[in-house]
Amino acid sequence: MSSPFASVLRKKLEETDASISSKGYTLAIHEDAWQEYAVTAECFKRGESIGKLRIYYAPTKKTFRFDCRSIKDDDLCAMLDAKHLAPKAGKRSHAGLHAYVDGSYMSGKVGYGLAIIQDDTLIFEDFGSVDNPEYLEARQVAGELMAVGKVIQWCKKHGQTSITIHYDYAGIREWALGNWKAKQALTQRYAQFVALSGLLITWNKIQAHTGDHWNDYADGLAKKGAAQ
Repeated sequence: MSSPFASVLRKKLEETDASISSKGYTLAIHEDAWQEYAVTAECFKRGESIGKLRIYYAPTKKTFRFDCRSIKDDDLCAMLDAKHLAPKAGKRSHAGLHAYVDGSYMSGKVGYGLAIIQDDTLIFEDFGSVDNPEYLEARQVAGELMAVGKVIQWCKKHGQTSITIHYDYAGIREWALGNWKAKQALTQRYAQFVALSGLLITWNKIQAHTGDHWNDYADGLAKKGAAQ
């Protein structure tokens, strides 16, 4: 797909390429890897591929974020980091209580994962499998809904009355608020459970697979759950 920010992203990558060329590194954009706010470039060291650099652009803030986790060259990663071009996977500031939830579907199995953060500190994590065969056809969505349910149970157990839940699938919020009609038994039970929880929930949607630290963390936990 074409990106409305292609010229901005391309210019930033060209600037980055120029800044590392003296050390023998070059970048080549994958022209078939454009997304609306991001693009991927192959990284080379003296002509040999050493991984991929992903660049994201936030148009509202006019800022860039680099993800170089797949680059197999510590010197280049350190160089980018030193130039403040490639911060490690982003971590939001978390004042108060927050939870990240995710689900995973692998080889016919569904897993859930969740991480609870308080004032930037991980205080609880959990993962497991979704065993109810009635829910398996919903695949990873079943895992995401299960993760929210586990967060609510944790809050009630520990006397918490409010929390911010970060999620990457829109239905998490929309079913809970009644914006989407819950047609299946799974979504109906989920919506009812959230409504009756008495918990004040602030919903925050984040984009999946963009290097968000805790979203990736919850995703890893969900994969562990699916692998059980």
